[in-house]
Amino acid sequence: MEWDDLKIILAISRAGTLSAAAKQLKLNHSTVFRRINLIEKNNSVRFFERLHYGYEATEAGNQAIQVAENMEAEMFNLNRKILGKDLTLQGKVRITAPVGVSIKILGTHLYNFYQENPDIQIDLIATCNTLSLSKMEAEIALRVTNSPPENSIGRRICGFNTTLYANQNYLDKHSNYKLQEYDYLFSNDMMGWLPKSIAKKQLNIKFTSDNVLSVLDMAEQGLGVAPLPCFLGDATESLVRLMDPPRELNKGLWLLTHSDLRKTARVRHLINFMFDALKHQEALFFGK
Repeated sequence: MEWDDLKIILAISRAGTLSAAAKQLKLNHSTVFRRINLIEKNNSVRFFERLHYGYEATEAGNQAIQVAENMEAEMFNLNRKILGKDLTLQGKVRITAPVGVSIKILGTHLYNFYQENPDIQIDLIATCNTLSLSKMEAEIALRVTNSPPENSIGRRICGFNTTLYANQNYLDKHSNYKLQEYDYLFSNDMMGWLPKSIAKKQLNIKFTSDNVLSVLDMAEQGLGVAPLPCFLGDATESLVRLMDPPRELNKGLWLLTHSDLRKTARVRHLINFMFDALKHQEALFFGK
């Protein structure tokens, strides 16, 4: 069996359906269907049971999946070590960062970086999802956390605070409300954010989105109260704070990379540049 065959098996096992696996592999559904049937025919074994809800691995399938995962890990490990020996200030660097920081903060800094480093290409992935540094989904991660991954290295830039904001008109219309009684707006990465004084299960959650800027827009229009990073809420004139950032919910803004990439020149150079640039905005992130 070849590596390309194992990639098909691995994709189907992770996705559960041919359509989702095809999307991962950037192939069409019929191609993946033909490939898995041919793989099973050539090996005279069935790797998946075809069930009404999708594909479920057989015993042989689980054995193939384990081998595929081991090979994939070794490939990622080799690629990181090769990239880690790159001493030139040119080539691509993928950065993952939260949506709000990517759009509202990083643009100016990355433009300035380009003026000094025209041979480095930056691929910025703005998402609230955690991309894997081990699997090389990104080389640099800007993360809001108190617990960076064990296999990463990096530096804590500063504290990162969040608190509640609302449009003044909304507050005037609900002047007799307590915190617990407001309509709430949440981005997906803020769903777990609530101070001890508010019980989530009793909240009226009016709006949710995977994009914090959509939540910011709804708060500006007066739809309700939203937990927002201080760098967004404080910079929006139509919003006011409802409370000081709860100390128990304070996090840190970290700049991270995989330990294998710490000597890659373009990665190290960009990390140093971003750290210095963002450190100057410490008061903004902390909400002072």
